[in-house]
Amino acid sequence: MQTLARHPHTDRRQHPRFPVDLICQVNFSDRMAHGRLRDLSLGGARVEMPLHVAAYAFDRLTSLHMRNIGLVRVRWRWSRDHLVGVEFLSPDAIRQALSRFLAEQAPPEGIRPTGG
Repeated sequence: MQTLARHPHTDRRQHPRFPVDLICQVNFSDRMAHGRLRDLSLGGARVEMPLHVAAYAFDRLTSLHMRNIGLVRVRWRWSRDHLVGVEFLSPDAIRQALSRFLAEQAPPEGIRPTGG
């Protein structure tokens, strides 16, 4: 089982995460795969992959395409079983669409996307 973390801190998230269930396209330099977004924030996402993470070369991960949000460059942060955590490299490029999408998801009272 591949379990890797790049940061020694347990939680360095700067933005709240929201649970979602959306198909997305995970792009690598040499291929693409479809995944399922499981949670999303203004800084990154958790994606469920169809195969175990050992089947993917996450050092070749380039971007994530999310319908109704757009294409964003990403960096691998961690992976375990069928799950991978990615950080958005250019969140400002999709901030408006992502903020609008998150607002439409009716987050729990008192939690709102940051920035704007």
